Amino acid sequence: MTPQRLDAAMGEMTQLLLPEVKEALRSGDDKLLAESVNALTEELLAADIADLLLTLEHDDAVKLFKALIPRKRIHAFEFLGLEEQEKLVENLGSETLGAVLDGMSSDDRADLFRHLPEAARERLYPMLAQAERNDVKRLLEFTEGTAGSVMSTEYATIKPEMTVSEALEHLRHVAPQRETIYVLFVIDEQRHLLGVVSLRELITAVVGSKVAQVMRREVISAKATADREEVAALISKYDFLALPILDDEGRMLGIVTHDDVIDVIKAEATEDAHKVGGVEALDMPYLETPILTMFRKRGVWLVLLFIGQMFTANAMSHFEKEITVALVLALFVPMIISSGGNSGGQAASLIIRALAVGEVKMSDWWKVVRREIVTGLMLGAMLGVLGFGQVLVRSWFSPQEYRGHGVLVAATITVSLVVIVLWGSITGSMLPIILKRLGLDPATSSTPFVATLCDVTGIVIYFAIAILMLRGALL
Repeated sequence: MTPQRLDAAMGEMTQLLLPEVKEALRSGDDKLLAESVNALTEELLAADIADLLLTLEHDDAVKLFKALIPRKRIHAFEFLGLEEQEKLVENLGSETLGAVLDGMSSDDRADLFRHLPEAARERLYPMLAQAERNDVKRLLEFTEGTAGSVMSTEYATIKPEMTVSEALEHLRHVAPQRETIYVLFVIDEQRHLLGVVSLRELITAVVGSKVAQVMRREVISAKATADREEVAALISKYDFLALPILDDEGRMLGIVTHDDVIDVIKAEATEDAHKVGGVEALDMPYLETPILTMFRKRGVWLVLLFIGQMFTANAMSHFEKEITVALVLALFVPMIISSGGNSGGQAASLIIRALAVGEVKMSDWWKVVRREIVTGLMLGAMLGVLGFGQVLVRSWFSPQEYRGHGVLVAATITVSLVVIVLWGSITGSMLPIILKRLGLDPATSSTPFVATLCDVTGIVIYFAIAILMLRGALL
């Protein structure tokens, strides 16, 4: 069965079980409920149980969650979103909640604590064993968005002096408490990272070999303070299952796994999509975001863009005399400045994406400029031909507006389109690179922001060209 069909089948199974689950919830007998729920969910994966919880009313979801066996309870909890986890935290008893928190992977547990308000954290800390409590507090010290904030501390380590047999025996003992055992990290007594070996390499090694003989000493790693996007790029580039995270002295602190990277990519893509659209990134799903929060996150950008458009009006006011003398020039303002904004928006979107996936580096700025000059000239020429034809047609039907200078006006529009589209392409491509150089998010140079900037500058360019070309004719 293909993954798509399997996913569809599990979704259908969840829907089919829903009436029976609801019937079991109405029984009122906790023992009968536990037997029924665990029989019904026996074939379901943890992610499907999480989906089942989301389809129920909150009180029923809490009952169902409590009725699950401890192992499935922990795994299903990890598949829930942070908002749903917080709701369950508020309604679970200390014993149940403590067992769930204790069984969670370290990075998921830290994400939950980072999301909860301070008062809720203080209530949950006593439910954790001292080791887990210290682990959470240590992970919370890392700034959100860094490698340290998404790493897991549950990784498998071995010593270089171990034989292959000793390493495998050690692995059998620690495997249940580790997030992954397919990549093993070789460390010394001070936890300095010496090398790395895969489980495959360990199993296929010559019996009696030392770990130091089979490990790879050239290890790619990242600092805990590195941006999580950099870590995601490294794992994607080298196709790693896990990337070691080190402190400044080269000691192992944790790992970032491939599934963590999927979450990072999803979060970063969502944030970039919001910013490119001219919206401050949402912290919650759209339908769960409070109206006032939505108003604030959208309103700030709209005010900034509105102020930018005010500059457009001011720019036009400087050319009031020219507009009065040749009113026909005003007819083409929307067409011309929108062409520059659209071209700039396209270039900005392409460069933001290229920077995000590592296709373009800041040192490539001149290569980008050269490409955009050629592309901008080609695009501007294409639109210029269309604009030239449109003006000629209009001048034939309304010759009095052009006072016998239809061809000259058409040429003015053509030149303006070429220059403004070229300017928009260069501006849109350079803004993300400049922002990244300044340490800001390139996605901040959103399409609306680029369009507004190109509107203001486009007005100046358009009327400057018109004054130059139409002086002594219409002006």
